[in-house]
Amino acid sequence: MSRRFIEMAALSDAGSVRQFNEDSIAADPEVGLAVLADGMGGHRAGEIASRMAAEMVFHGVQADVAEFRSNALSPVQALDKSINRANSAIFEAARAEPGYNGMGTTLAVTLFHDNRVALAHIGDSRIYRLRDGKLALLTRDDSLLREEIDSGLISAADAPGSHNRSLVTRALGIEPTARPHLTQDDARCGDVYLLCSDGLHDLVDEADIELIVDGLKSNLPVAAGHLVQAAKDNGGFDNVSVILARVVQPFPVAGRQPWTVRWLSWFK
Repeated sequence: MSRRFIEMAALSDAGSVRQFNEDSIAADPEVGLAVLADGMGGHRAGEIASRMAAEMVFHGVQADVAEFRSNALSPVQALDKSINRANSAIFEAARAEPGYNGMGTTLAVTLFHDNRVALAHIGDSRIYRLRDGKLALLTRDDSLLREEIDSGLISAADAPGSHNRSLVTRALGIEPTARPHLTQDDARCGDVYLLCSDGLHDLVDEADIELIVDGLKSNLPVAAGHLVQAAKDNGGFDNVSVILARVVQPFPVAGRQPWTVRWLSWFK
């Protein structure tokens, strides 16, 4: 995929309070791939888990691009395959090293293909879509707070003050087999997708996120910087990471075109 189809900007910051950054991010606009992980675990084990997840999913999907573009493997299958491989590696690393016991990570992934985007997430890292100036949440948090809201134990209005907002009920590397949420979304020209850790969405209202992304969508690096700074201005109590991806124009699946057409397209 050429940069003329998808533009991306990624930024990660330790925040204003924590000494270490346990978030990990990776983005490749050529492939249309973005990965964000927010680690957890003592003695900086969360940093290990998030880095393992981001690197393994990122490189795993990159290696599978030729397969899903030739219809041998679907984009959703490519995500599921790489996520489960990363889950097994983190789970086994935690069992082998006492200092890594209990480590895990959230994960959010987008993979653009054929005017669609495959989405994968686990935990409370989120994926949003800005379309026609309106921000929409495309994922559902795996968190105790989300379960309490859904069951009526707490109202959405009272959620910001809950002590359970950071307690995830599902994460990568905690169980032998991963259970990521996998779906797809139609990607239209002008859409902006935002991947973020809870260091952003816990501290910045969605209305403010919408305002920043919509106002600065023509300059994604500046938009990413403003999002991170907004979280820090509101306390910056956690690491904060964001990846922005904007659909510039329609993008067909390269594998469905003759190789001569694909080769010539790089010179246009």
